[in-house]
Amino acid sequence: MIVRPQQHWIRLIFVWHGSVLSKIFSRLLLNFLLSIAVIIMLPWYTMLGIKFTLAPFSILGVAIAIFLGFRNNACYARYVEARHLWGQLMIASRSILREVKTTLPDERGIEDFVRLQIAFAHCLRMTLRRQPQTQVLGNYLDQEALQKVVASHSPANRILLLMGEWLAIRRRSGKLSLSAPPCDSKAFRYFIS
Repeated sequence: MIVRPQQHWIRLIFVWHGSVLSKIFSRLLLNFLLSIAVIIMLPWYTMLGIKFTLAPFSILGVAIAIFLGFRNNACYARYVEARHLWGQLMIASRSILREVKTTLPDERGIEDFVRLQIAFAHCLRMTLRRQPQTQVLGNYLDQEALQKVVASHSPANRILLLMGEWLAIRRRSGKLSLSAPPCDSKAFRYFIS
């Protein structure tokens, strides 16, 4: 989750990045220019006997407020859903790691699987943020795996495939069996298949 530093409320009014203002700026500018034109023309209209009421402007302001409210509500709903999905993914990731450590306690290469798990979380995070991944993933993957992941169109999916290959090798060698369901067989089958 991206956590921005706390800012004073006056500064928040003028925040442009991540704000809805960039989307509705043209509409607000048109509304502002129309209001200025009405104020400038007001003496001319009063000479003609035309009177303006606040009703049209109030209705326009309420409409904009409702529009912004629904838009912010939809954005927050997507944000909450994304956090929920990220949490489920991390729970499944921890479950499969716990199951592998429980099922294969004496396995020497289990550190490789742990590093793949950590690399997967970092890769997914950096992909979603559109950040470069090579340096961070290099801390957790060996050179061969790193080249495969970086060359892949979907690096996070490639890491999942590497985890599946790691588990498949143990399964073929007889070290890992699916006859007895592990602690959380749903997470286990997710990575095996």
